[in-house]
Amino acid sequence: MFSRMSDKNLIYSIVITACFIFASAGIYIARNLGYSKDVILQKAGGYYADKRYFMAVRYFSKAVDLNASSAGLYRNYGISLLRVGNYNLAVKYFKLAVGLDPVDSDNYYYIGDALYREASASNNREKFLQAVRYLEKAINLDQYSEKSYLLIGLCFRSCGLQENARMFYKKALLSKNFSTAGFYNLIGNTFREEGRYKEALSYYEKAKENDNSFVAAYCSIGDMYLKLNNHAEALLNYRKAIKIDGYFIIPHISLANSYYDRNNFSEAAECCLKALKINPDSDKANYILGMSYKALGRKKECVEYLKKAAFCGSDDAVGELRNIGIDLR
Repeated sequence: MFSRMSDKNLIYSIVITACFIFASAGIYIARNLGYSKDVILQKAGGYYADKRYFMAVRYFSKAVDLNASSAGLYRNYGISLLRVGNYNLAVKYFKLAVGLDPVDSDNYYYIGDALYREASASNNREKFLQAVRYLEKAINLDQYSEKSYLLIGLCFRSCGLQENARMFYKKALLSKNFSTAGFYNLIGNTFREEGRYKEALSYYEKAKENDNSFVAAYCSIGDMYLKLNNHAEALLNYRKAIKIDGYFIIPHISLANSYYDRNNFSEAAECCLKALKINPDSDKANYILGMSYKALGRKKECVEYLKKAAFCGSDDAVGELRNIGIDLR
């Protein structure tokens, strides 16, 4: 009897042990299948497609650790790193993409993009010029890459090399594949940055002539006429911009500012109120409106709009509120 019981216990023990071994093996296999290279790459691609870049970075990193490699993988990993602000590591993976696919202009563009962002964060002139070198390669490989022309112009302008920016903007114009008005406007911006307002005005006028619905050109023309002390022409162009696109807030604010500077506070307030219908959180419109009400002796409204401007990020509004004895803490 005792022997039979022992045999049964032994059989039960063996069965239980075997089940445990099979269960453990199943869990091990499931886990390893779940973390196989293909599954990790699939997850990384899914997160990337959904623009969940933090998670994409995590899974791309795992895939690379498992020796996954391709130009597309490295580029998508780099783009994900760009989106989460890791510019230095992004450059590394874009360069790896270039190594595997040296004729794809986008790989060079993305290196330039990452270097430009890193340079902008630290105001590093050398980084801007490094970005330029890669963007030149991108343009040599694809002369129709509008984004490369736009970015190389920003890099040069960030270094104070407006003439170099103009050279590439003019190359873009010669291709006749991009917005002519847009690039004329950009050339005008480079002259504006140098304080060469008449030359800037001439290019803004070219932009307007090329596309009479290009609202930014009218705003820029208005700005240049103010610089040249022609107030009437400035106001005329701001109003033309509003007529073209009444929901574009910039000309409303520009009008308000020009009226305020000439002590026409009622007109300035009216323009601000129109601007705030478009964007109630405009710090500039709230600030100018608050200051206009201050000049008109309407203290309650003044404080109301200055507080709103301060809340929206206006340092000038914070300073003005302190000047009139109001603490925002």
